[in-house]
Amino acid sequence: MEKKAVILIVDDEEGVTEAMQDMLEIKGYSVLTAGNGVAGLKILAETQIDLVILDLNMPRMDGYMFMEHARERWRNDGKRFSFPKILVMTAVDKKTDLGLANNLGANEFMNKPFKAEEFIAAVNSLLTSV
Repeated sequence: MEKKAVILIVDDEEGVTEAMQDMLEIKGYSVLTAGNGVAGLKILAETQIDLVILDLNMPRMDGYMFMEHARERWRNDGKRFSFPKILVMTAVDKKTDLGLANNLGANEFMNKPFKAEEFIAAVNSLLTSV
């Protein structure tokens, strides 16, 4: 039996999170959610995650800080888990913001609002790329 990919959604917009979770679970993925970066880091420390879907603008800890802390923990934790791919889902469209996210480890970007088929295609692509 093939192992289901585990996806972590870190986004403070509950409706968007629920919509993404529904789309992914229909496709057979295992989905965990966190409403902010702090909660997301806790899940990331305890579970092998294959893909993080990350909002950049969140209260408490934004997506940039999440990526920075996640990389730092991964480097210092003996690399117990492989580092997940990161899909940034955001309304931010400034090149400087996206450049910073890219430098922090983002693998792919999608703007909100998004089309379901484009979202699933991006997820599938990231999970099948080596």
